[in-house]
Amino acid sequence: MALRPYFTRAAGAVRPALARRLSVDRRALVALRAALGALLLADLLLRARSLAFFYTDTGALPRSALVARYPLTANLSIHAVFGEVWWVALLFVAAGVAALALLFGYRTKAAAICSLLLLVSLHARNPLVLNGGDSLLRRTLLWSLFLPLGSGLALRDRGRCRHPAAVGLLLQPIVLYVVNAVIKLRGDAWPSGRAVRMVFSIESLTVGLGEQLAGYPNVLTGLGIAWVALLCCSPLLVLATGHFRTIVVIAFASAHAGMSITLGVGLFPLVSLAALLPYLPPAAWDSVERPWNVIARRARGVGTGVRACLIRAGRALSGTSRSPLRRVVAVGEQRTNRIVALVGDKGVLAAAKGAGRGLATALLIIVVVWNAAALGYVEAPSTEVVEISPEETRWDMFAPSPPTEDVWYVAVGTLDSGERVNVIHGGDPEMNRSDRQWGAYPSARWRKYLEVVRWSGDDELRRQFALGLCARWNATHSTHVESLTVRVLSQPTRPNATEPTQLSSARTFGC
Repeated sequence: MALRPYFTRAAGAVRPALARRLSVDRRALVALRAALGALLLADLLLRARSLAFFYTDTGALPRSALVARYPLTANLSIHAVFGEVWWVALLFVAAGVAALALLFGYRTKAAAICSLLLLVSLHARNPLVLNGGDSLLRRTLLWSLFLPLGSGLALRDRGRCRHPAAVGLLLQPIVLYVVNAVIKLRGDAWPSGRAVRMVFSIESLTVGLGEQLAGYPNVLTGLGIAWVALLCCSPLLVLATGHFRTIVVIAFASAHAGMSITLGVGLFPLVSLAALLPYLPPAAWDSVERPWNVIARRARGVGTGVRACLIRAGRALSGTSRSPLRRVVAVGEQRTNRIVALVGDKGVLAAAKGAGRGLATALLIIVVVWNAAALGYVEAPSTEVVEISPEETRWDMFAPSPPTEDVWYVAVGTLDSGERVNVIHGGDPEMNRSDRQWGAYPSARWRKYLEVVRWSGDDELRRQFALGLCARWNATHSTHVESLTVRVLSQPTRPNATEPTQLSSARTFGC
C-alpha cells in the first residue's frame, strides 16, 4: 500500500510523455488523407498501362493460374470475378472515383472504405507485382479508417488524436525500418558500404540523376552507410519531440526523395513520404497551416467541380425514376438513414468506438508479431494457412545484399510474315546492350514480376508470361506473333569494371 502513491505519481508523469509521442495532430491526418487519395490515383494510372497484361485472362496471370497459385487469395479479389478487360477497367474507374473523393474529403469514411476494399482486391488479383510500397500503402490506409480524417482540404482542427490506430500509424513505418536494418546488418554488403555501389551499377534500375550519381563510388559508399545508420535511428521518430523530431522526419524525407529521383522503384518513395506526415509535431503544422489553407481555398473550386461531376454521373447511371438502379439506390438510402438513426444513439455509438479501439489494438499486436516472425524471432504461421509467409511481406529493399547481376529480358517474336521483332519494346530485336532501352523494363511492376518468374522455377508461370506477351502484341498490331523466344541475359554488377554479357536461359514458346 505504501508503494501505491509512487506508482500513481510515476503513471501521472509517464502518461503525458506517451500521449505527446504517440498521438497525431489532426491536421496531419487531413494531409495524410489527401496524400493517400493522390497516391491511389497515381497508382491506378501507372497500373493502367499494363491493365490487360497483369489483370485479365489474356495476360500473364489468368484467373485459372491465380487460383492454382493462390487459392485463398483469389477469393478476396473482386477483380477476379470476370477476366475481361471491361470488368477490370470498370473497377479501376470506381477506385479512381473513390480516390478522388478521398483526396478532396467528400464522404471521407465511405471513400476510405471503398478505396481500401478495391485496393486489397487489386493486390489480391496479382500478388506477383507487389512491392514494399504496396504493403505500406495498404496498411496506412487501413489504420486511417479508424481515425478522424476530416473533410475538405483546409487544416482547421488543431487537436490531437489519441487512438490505438494512431499508435499503429506511427509504429508501422518504424517497424519496417527496424526490420530492414536488422536484415541489412546480417550481411556484409551494407555495413561495408558496397551495397549502394552495387545497386547503382544496375542499369535497368537507375533513372534520372541515378545515372550520373553512379559515377561517384565514394559518394555512394557514404550514402549507403548513412542510410543504414538512419534506419537504426528510426525509433527516434516517436522517441523525439519538437524540433528534434522534425529534423529526424526531414532526414528520412530527404532519403526517400533521393530514391524517387535516382531509382526506378515505383511509388514506394512517395508512399514513404506520405507515411512520414503523422510524425510532424504541432509546431511544424502551425508553420504550414496558413500557406496550406491558401492552396486549399484555390483548390476548393476544383473539388466542387469534381463533386458536381460525380453527382451528375450518378444521376446519369440512375436514369429515370422508374429505372431498377434508382429503385436500388432509393432502398439503399432508406436503409442507410435507418443505420444512421441507430448509430445516433449514444450507447450504440460508444460501443462502436470501443469495438474500433479493440480492433485497432488487435491489429497493432498482429503487426508486431508478424514482423517478429519475419526476422525469425517468433515461429511463423504455416503458409498452407495464410499462403504468404512473413518473409515474403517484409521490406527487404536490397537486403541483406543487393543483386549481383543486372538481369534483363529479350523477347524475340517471329511474326506470321516471317519478320522478327522485340515483342516487349517493339522494333529490331538485334539491339546493342549499350542502348539503355534494351535492358529497361516497361515499369517497376514488370521488373518485380519478372524477378518472380525467374526465381520461382515455375514452368507454367513462364509459359503464361510468354502467352501474355503474344496476346499483348497481337491486340495492338495487324501482324501476329506465331512463336516467341524469351532470352534471359545477365551481366555481373561490378563497379568500375566491364563484364561480358551472359545468356542465362532461352526458351521458345508457340503463340
